[in-house]
Amino acid sequence: AATNGWQSVVWGAGLFVAVASTGTGNRVMTSPDGIAWTIRTSAADNVWISVTYSPELSLFVAVSDTGTGNRVMTSPDGITWTIGVTPADLLWRAVAWNGTRFCAVSSGTAGVMTSPDGFAWTQGTMPNTNTSRCIAWNGVVFAVGQINAGVGNRIVTSPDGIVWTAGQSSADNNWVGICAAGATFCAVATTGTGNRVMLSVQTPAKYLCRRWTRTTVAPSIDAITATFDEVADV
Repeated sequence: AATNGWQSVVWGAGLFVAVASTGTGNRVMTSPDGIAWTIRTSAADNVWISVTYSPELSLFVAVSDTGTGNRVMTSPDGITWTIGVTPADLLWRAVAWNGTRFCAVSSGTAGVMTSPDGFAWTQGTMPNTNTSRCIAWNGVVFAVGQINAGVGNRIVTSPDGIVWTAGQSSADNNWVGICAAGATFCAVATTGTGNRVMLSVQTPAKYLCRRWTRTTVAPSIDAITATFDEVADV
């Protein structure tokens, strides 16, 4: 819809919603199908880096690495956006939702903030001074990939976005993207030699039964098969 610097995209409320780092009053675009895009008015011409969606709150939240006290914006539909108040003017690079809380990350020990509603934000504490670049939720914990500094510790995790623990990264690469598939995290990096991806496979605490199948083997013998999926939590 515009030749802006599009940084992040999410699906919610029946729309793809993308945010950009450049443009004048038009740093949001939406699409119902990923093909036809419509430009939207952003709440401010900040450098919008990441956007997420809360189905529980029916709310989009985007974070920025520029602006003065206003590095977050929210929208109930992806179309109309409202600027919010952030507790610190840090380089907010990624935001995610875990079902009860938004969590955004930046750099340094103060580089995390959380919100239960997308409007009131509280600054927290990270266990290291690395630059956090990406965040994902797998149903049990947030995992954050980090860049630029740190030896063997470019991953931090948290069950709630408030209490954080430094983890052990498989390589000292610049981890810039992360997602979760069930209990498994997958992260990708912009540096490294033939090793720019890492996985973290957690043993699920629970299993979800998807379906039962009954088969008559003989007139007096039945076989019942259950199909289970591994899940992070239920």
